[in-house]
Amino acid sequence: MMILLVDGYNVVNRVPEIRTSLDEGLQNARNRLALQVSTWSHEHPGVEPIIVFDGRFQLSGGREQRIAGVRCIFSLAAHGGDDELIRFVRDFKGRKPDITVVSDDNNVGNNCRAHGAVVEPAAFIMIRKSRTARAPRKGPGEGRGLDMKSKAAIDAELKKKFGL
Repeated sequence: MMILLVDGYNVVNRVPEIRTSLDEGLQNARNRLALQVSTWSHEHPGVEPIIVFDGRFQLSGGREQRIAGVRCIFSLAAHGGDDELIRFVRDFKGRKPDITVVSDDNNVGNNCRAHGAVVEPAAFIMIRKSRTARAPRKGPGEGRGLDMKSKAAIDAELKKKFGL
């Protein structure tokens, strides 16, 4: 099984469609993110989504809970979510390329990449799966995944979306 590991508050603050939900409180923003990740995971079967949030778990409703069906982990100390994400990747017993970390945080991205995970930007969870897309991406060297034409089309679409 592949794992989608989301840097919770980083994504909340970096994705405009989710950031607006902060106006109605932090719990609302967590719910909105979990709903988006749940939607993403339904479009990508075979991927287990996990969201990691910073913060004292006593104030967050428990060390681990499910929101919109998505497993959410709360770090044991404020600003410990980054360390929790890195530790998760480092200690993962399966194939490291089977983990995709979603974060715009350089520390998280660089450390997770160094431990073998794939790192995607925060906006990654907003990308809708096209009807013609193939099976989820496999690890390097497996001979599966997107062909060069599809990769070029995705790159062109993202460049257009981000004005590059």
